[in-house]
Amino acid sequence: MTATNEFGFDSDWHVASGRDRAVRWQRDLRRAIADTSYIALRFSGWLAMTTLAALGVTVLFFLMLGNFTPLGFFSQVANLGSHFVAADAARRATFVGELRIVALLIFGVIALLRWQLLFAILVSSKGPRHG
Repeated sequence: MTATNEFGFDSDWHVASGRDRAVRWQRDLRRAIADTSYIALRFSGWLAMTTLAALGVTVLFFLMLGNFTPLGFFSQVANLGSHFVAADAARRATFVGELRIVALLIFGVIALLRWQLLFAILVSSKGPRHG
């Protein structure tokens, strides 16, 4: 009974040396940094796509106002721009505040529609480990 005892293999009772602990600690740190970087990249991609979708909805709104023609689209944008330039500072500040609220609402709705993808990114990063 030299190879095993009632608890299992004798190698299970091996006391890790300082070097083994340092190597394990460095490996765990590298793995944590890699996982964090992977999740950050996936999250930034999700955030970029959601932001682009929100901007696309805004462009689609102006296209709808212009009857889906380039002339109508640029006429609506020019009309908005000329009114914005002609307004006084208080009205500009009010408009910019309302514009921020609308942009956040559009972003929020699109983010709600894409929440399952965000949840999948945050819960299961890369799948099972092999090794």
